[in-house]
Amino acid sequence: MRPLPLLSRERRTRLFDGCQAALVWLAVLASVVADEQVETLALAAMAAVALAAAFVALCPATPAPSLRDASPTTREDESHVL
Repeated sequence: MRPLPLLSRERRTRLFDGCQAALVWLAVLASVVADEQVETLALAAMAAVALAAAFVALCPATPAPSLRDASPTTREDESHVL
């Protein structure tokens, strides 16, 4: 069995936000369209997107780099202005 993929916090946040936006648009589509088949399809898509969002929320994040791995900051780095 393959281990779960590790996603960075930024990618998880971006993907979760995209899932939320898709859920909103699909909800609008399901409520506006009069065709029952389109409404059913939109509701099924909402379920799939909600499952994807739940997976992203539960997926482990990449481990944060330890402080020892970080490069030391020098006084020159702190005073540098663009």
